[in-house]
Amino acid sequence: MLDERGGAWWIPETGWNKAGHKHISEMHRSFGSFSVDLGSSRKLILDAVALELDRAHAQDYLEDFTDELVWLAIGSRAGALGEIGSDSSRDLLDALRAFADAAGRVLEHPACEIREVTAVMATAKVRPNPETFRAVMRRPGARTYPGRTAQESSDIPENRYLRGLVEHCRRLARSVARSSSHHQSHLTARANRERSRAAELLAVENVDIDPEIFDNQLSDIRARLDAIAEWPGSTPTPGQTERLYRFTVGKEFRRERGGVKEFFYRNPDRDDRYDGRQGIDFSVARLPEDLHDLVIATSRFDKDVRLDLTGNAVITKFQTPNKVGRRAAFTHISSADAHSPVLKRREAARSRYEQHGWRRPTTRREQEEYRLEANSAVTRANHFAERGARNAAICAGLDAVANALGQQDADWEHLKVPSSSAFPMGMRFFQSPIYAAALAAFQKVSVLERRTGLSGDTLDRLARINTLHASALYERWCLIKIIGVLIQDFGFEPQDDWVTHVVASVTQPRMHNDSGFSLSFTRTHPRMSACLDVEPVLANGRRPDFRLRFAVGASQGERRSIFRDVMHSQSKAGLVMDAKFRTRWKPDELSSMLTSLVDIKKYGQEGDRVFILQPAKAAIEHRTSPLSWRRDCDYGQNHPTGHARGSIQLAADPISGAASLSNLRRLIALELQQIFPAPEARELRNGSSAGPWGGTTEICRSTATFCIACGKKHEPADVKPDRTESGNRKWYFRCSGCGTGTMQTHCFGCGASLHKNGQHMTYHLTVADQISNVVCHECGAGF
Repeated sequence: MLDERGGAWWIPETGWNKAGHKHISEMHRSFGSFSVDLGSSRKLILDAVALELDRAHAQDYLEDFTDELVWLAIGSRAGALGEIGSDSSRDLLDALRAFADAAGRVLEHPACEIREVTAVMATAKVRPNPETFRAVMRRPGARTYPGRTAQESSDIPENRYLRGLVEHCRRLARSVARSSSHHQSHLTARANRERSRAAELLAVENVDIDPEIFDNQLSDIRARLDAIAEWPGSTPTPGQTERLYRFTVGKEFRRERGGVKEFFYRNPDRDDRYDGRQGIDFSVARLPEDLHDLVIATSRFDKDVRLDLTGNAVITKFQTPNKVGRRAAFTHISSADAHSPVLKRREAARSRYEQHGWRRPTTRREQEEYRLEANSAVTRANHFAERGARNAAICAGLDAVANALGQQDADWEHLKVPSSSAFPMGMRFFQSPIYAAALAAFQKVSVLERRTGLSGDTLDRLARINTLHASALYERWCLIKIIGVLIQDFGFEPQDDWVTHVVASVTQPRMHNDSGFSLSFTRTHPRMSACLDVEPVLANGRRPDFRLRFAVGASQGERRSIFRDVMHSQSKAGLVMDAKFRTRWKPDELSSMLTSLVDIKKYGQEGDRVFILQPAKAAIEHRTSPLSWRRDCDYGQNHPTGHARGSIQLAADPISGAASLSNLRRLIALELQQIFPAPEARELRNGSSAGPWGGTTEICRSTATFCIACGKKHEPADVKPDRTESGNRKWYFRCSGCGTGTMQTHCFGCGASLHKNGQHMTYHLTVADQISNVVCHECGAGF
């Protein structure tokens, strides 16, 4: 299309409808009708429609954002099971009620001003003015003429200013009441979900196994074995003899860092006493590096995997500082085949589950775990219900105040008193007791407003946010949800002016070169800090939406500046989150988008995890986790991603909006648990020589962690140290507030730190038919 200036406007050929002379394209970022002027007589009409989303759904995001912001602003700073919002909102309610009473007393006896006006009156009572003489000249001998008279009027500066205060307080009361009601609905929904989850856990007698997840995990095992079988071996030279080598694979062996890759092996066909007679303490095998990696990846989920190799190997002896080893260095391999006992057991289990309708009875240990998790869910449900009831009382009080102020505004309108924000120059607010009381009551409201950051025209600016740009609206909504999880669920205290930063960022027009901002959060017990960067600029100039980083301060006994402590212990790695507004994804589009953020835009260049926040449900195509989030989230739980990249579903729609926040809590908990310092233990003599540790008992001496379900600090008595079968450290955490239990252990294969958080908050991969069995995200061990 050519415009009048000779410029060409090109439209992609894809999606062009010749019959309707229209271009049909998927629009994700905006919706609405747009007109582009190409000249005096030519226009390009864009009718953008967001798939499966209309303005009503977009309004849900906007209202949820505004209500959450107001509620967080007035909320007290406590953990998720504390009195979020109750103290400040109660104070605000009392202040607004006091102002409504004081302003009502002024309305009962408003100050008036006597003014001279012109009115028609009887001739005998006329007080003449120029209008009177003109009337007499027009109508001589009339019975009535206009003349001067006195009239009382309430339209004075003091009353105009007071009506402006009434309108402001009414708007504030309605806004806080709406946000309180909105938050109450979320609390009620969370309480109902926790009670439902508790009832389901207590009623479990048989475990339902998802055949899709089981088969996906089974196919992952087969893929590792097939990769070994399909490894391209070399063709033997003419006359070269080959033999079959059979051995079981052990752990990796390296004499020095950066040395040649080898692994321990054992020959099942040879008696171990033969090696003893030969003076051999252990045996290692050296394979081509790519085959070695495939074999080790297979051995991590099956410690008893057997390897059959056809080829030639040079057998030599070598000496370590303490032992003598045998080395089988393969010079030629024509074929390789792996046999996995785990795969055989899994295939047998699949046949057994298929015969029993993909169900199995729970064990006694599982029933005990379900019971403990159900008790924790009931405790949280009771807390949420109690907070919801308090919110309901506050909401009812605010509604009553708003209605009273609305009636006062109508009465001022009846008295023909306009509204004004200009403070009057007179002395009535200082000399009249009722006016002084009204001004003092409003000043108390203003103090609370300034404390929350909602003073001035903040509410009016928030009300002017439009829903046209769906992507920008979704980013704003994600921002306030991240802040809400940090404050309400994990007990962080935000910086004082955080509301000002957020309101400025969402209400001002964005320019191309606008810089982002950062919000800091702190915790006292344990001493931690969090930094949320909004649109940070990376080293390569890229700007993701959010970056969250945590730091652990020094111990409570040390008297040092928290800022110095934070700088000293600040970890460069963090969590990068990029909001992508899509109502649905094409096949492989989500994974391609994630690959683009990681490999092309390099969002994780400083060691950060990279995750996409998106609102579409069931966006995960290859599902491997049996947990409830398997269809909506990918926490990078599969090896070798190691929780370094993924995506979660986060939406405000009525069906999954409140429930999807659990996905965000789980993601932030993942980052938190990775930076929690390990507790310290000490030994106590128990006067007995029995036991595996020589008559001593280990207890926790100190810990700097908190509950990921409610934000309450773990006390040393809440933490129990233990050991794994291989002797690695293991910790049990039990929250004294909500009863949530977690366990920190280490992988038996690579030693990576693993966290078992129950069915609701676990983000690791678990086995399909035994969800308490966590699979290592670093090496894949655990099947």
